[in-house]
Amino acid sequence: MTPPGRRLAIDYGKKRIGLAVCDPLGIATRPLPVLQSTSVSADLDALAKVVADEEVAGLVLGIPLQLDGADGRAAQEVRLFANVLRERFQLPVDEIDERMTTKAAHALMKDAGQRHSQRKGRIDSTAALLILKTWLDKRRMTKAE
Repeated sequence: MTPPGRRLAIDYGKKRIGLAVCDPLGIATRPLPVLQSTSVSADLDALAKVVADEEVAGLVLGIPLQLDGADGRAAQEVRLFANVLRERFQLPVDEIDERMTTKAAHALMKDAGQRHSQRKGRIDSTAALLILKTWLDKRRMTKAE
């Protein structure tokens, strides 16, 4: 199995952008600091720094599908952002269903004993971490077949 290379997961939001990265073998994952979203241009510049610093080989972008699996307005906006990422970075951008990741991230952090005030600044990166782990798990399952 060819290693996936270092992937950067993105939980894109209009206010905050959660980030998580894996090692080049796709084994270890870790959250990165949340980016405060200001404008698409500034967000792309901040992401460019992360991509360079972390030596990223590809991006994994969470798509906020509706509960029935359909694209809503939010999913359409994130898919447009995915196209911007592809053009700007010339890297593979894999899109993955992120339904319920923020809710799962809240539960995970609550179970770890973190108060709501502690979770607020980290929830988006924890959601990105869950997006990345889901992508890695699906990749492993596909390779195993």
